[in-house]
Amino acid sequence: MPGAYELLLKVKADGFQPMVVTGSGQKTLLERLERSFPGVFSRDLMVTAFDVKRGKPNPEPYLMGLQKGFGTTDERVKRRAFVVENAPLGIEAAKAAGVFTIAVNTGPLPDSVLLDAGADLIFPSMQALCDAWTKIQLFTDKGDD
Repeated sequence: MPGAYELLLKVKADGFQPMVVTGSGQKTLLERLERSFPGVFSRDLMVTAFDVKRGKPNPEPYLMGLQKGFGTTDERVKRRAFVVENAPLGIEAAKAAGVFTIAVNTGPLPDSVLLDAGADLIFPSMQALCDAWTKIQLFTDKGDD
C-alpha cells in the first residue's frame, strides 16, 4: 500500500507507538507485517482475533490495544491515540472505544459509508494520509495533561 511505510515512520518519529488491532489471527499476516514494516510493530503490542472475546464492531479490540500500549483505557490516554481504519465495522469499534478515527478508503465503498460509521476524517489513500500527516497530528494530544 503506497505511503503506508512512510506514514508509519513519520508516526514513530513524532513519538507515537504504532500498534496493530486486527480481526485476523492469521500467522502469515502477522509475519508479512514484520517483513513489510521492519522495526515498526512489536508483537506484544498487537491485538488479534485470538486476544478478544468480542470482535469489531465491539470496542473490545481497541480498548485492549489501549491497555496494551498505555496500561490503561482512561480518557487522557484516548486523547493521545488515534486509529487508522478502512472498514465500517472497525471505524464503529474505534469510535465506540472513544478514539479519534481516520478512515482510509482502500476499497469499493463510497466515502459516505465510512463517514456514516463515524470516521472523524477520511482520505482516499494511505499516500494521501501520509502527505497530510503534519496537519493530522495537530488533532491529537500527545502531551502530558
